[in-house]
Amino acid sequence: MMRQLKVERYGDQIFNHSTVTEDERLLALAAELDPGTFRRIEALPVRPDWRCLELGAGTGTVARMLAELCPEGSVIATDLDLELVRARREAQPNLTWLHHDVTRDDFPVGTFDFIHARYLFCHLRSRDVDLSRVVNWLAPGGWLLLEEPASFPIESSPHRAYRATGMGVFTVLADRIGTDCRWTRGLYDHLAGTRLRDVGLQIDHSLVGGTHPMGRFWELTVEQLAPALAALDGITEEMIEETLARLRDPDFRELGMATVAAWGRRP
Repeated sequence: MMRQLKVERYGDQIFNHSTVTEDERLLALAAELDPGTFRRIEALPVRPDWRCLELGAGTGTVARMLAELCPEGSVIATDLDLELVRARREAQPNLTWLHHDVTRDDFPVGTFDFIHARYLFCHLRSRDVDLSRVVNWLAPGGWLLLEEPASFPIESSPHRAYRATGMGVFTVLADRIGTDCRWTRGLYDHLAGTRLRDVGLQIDHSLVGGTHPMGRFWELTVEQLAPALAALDGITEEMIEETLARLRDPDFRELGMATVAAWGRRP
């Protein structure tokens, strides 16, 4: 009888929260993305009594913001690994941290007034099925906001080593955990294909190089994945080192990943 191999998920090995630089990597990403996320949330008709769900909470910056924004409501912040929020669990009585796998664990239909996920669905092999399940967790009138990374700015970079190494990151993630950062290109259609209404779309671009947070996030990402990158055809250790040197160069400026955001309301 053939033994079935365990499918690797985000965080099992790649980007495990016990990795020395993972906290810094995710904090850099939060520094880059939080302003846009907060702006989009505050543009919604937020009520202080909203019941909120934050999927893939990471270091918890968005969950804590929601708890402050909805003091009469509640926030459930979930992740596969809560290690990075344990030291940051400020006393917020309306905020609950929950170990949860969005691909396996359910919530009752109609539980939440607002659901947010950032840089999560691109890493889920069953993302389309999971999206339909998450929409079911919204109460009538509830809002869903998804924010996902897109690879096309890196794919079009004129810097050969940076472009090859960056696209190699997406290849490694696709092979190991099923990541698809091209799925993001159709995020509006993915939400419009559900029962959601008032669907909107927005895109934010980022820069790498110098002191830009996205540059630090990308540098630490490449460092973590360097052995796997060097094993790919067309990528050498010299190209990886050149990419890291460029990302650390205060005079280097290039596009990083784009962030595509889409939102919609359950009627």
